[in-house]
Amino acid sequence: MQHTVCPKSATISSKRELENYLRVFIRINKYFLRISLANFMKIPNNVEELWDRYNLHDRVREHCKAVANLSVKIAREVKSRGHDVDVNTVLLGALLHDIGRAISNDPFQHFLKSAEILRREGFDEKIVRIAERHFGAGISEEDAKKLGLPVKSYMPETIEEKIVSFADNLVFGSRIRSFDEFIQRLNEICNRAPKLKWFAEKTKIRAERLKREIEELSGLKF
Repeated sequence: MQHTVCPKSATISSKRELENYLRVFIRINKYFLRISLANFMKIPNNVEELWDRYNLHDRVREHCKAVANLSVKIAREVKSRGHDVDVNTVLLGALLHDIGRAISNDPFQHFLKSAEILRREGFDEKIVRIAERHFGAGISEEDAKKLGLPVKSYMPETIEEKIVSFADNLVFGSRIRSFDEFIQRLNEICNRAPKLKWFAEKTKIRAERLKREIEELSGLKF
């Protein structure tokens, strides 16, 4: 009976292929483990209660969870590099930043409604300001006057406010998108709503500045 002898090179090739498959398998499992952990993020009871009390739509809840996941990831990276950041404040602010959408989906009203609700419900002003200042990359006092909003600054100032504002820009629905996609969306606004072009252009400049600051603090790239 004749036996077929495998060339030595074929054995080595198979071994290398097996090692490659194992590396890919491990990477995939680590990825899905991270996704699973994110999906099972513990939502504080007071957040769930508030969502239920105001009958916040499930779609908005999922968006807030996605923003919170990304915000907390950024905050932890910032903290690991020695910067002072309150991760719990980031978590609560991100989960509640869009509570105002239970009342209004108007992009220039929902963050005002979020702040109104959170103040009325007795939340710490640190959480309130995250919600009030998250839209776009902030609205200056001058812009607020031009937009017909209560005249004050809605620019994110603390690191917690900046993290949530930045993360919110990268989450469309419950999907994380690239920063370039966010800029593209602003370009589309310029085309669809010429009257808001001035604000979209300012937002692009502010968002770029915010991106650079977040990347420098966290060491992450977006």
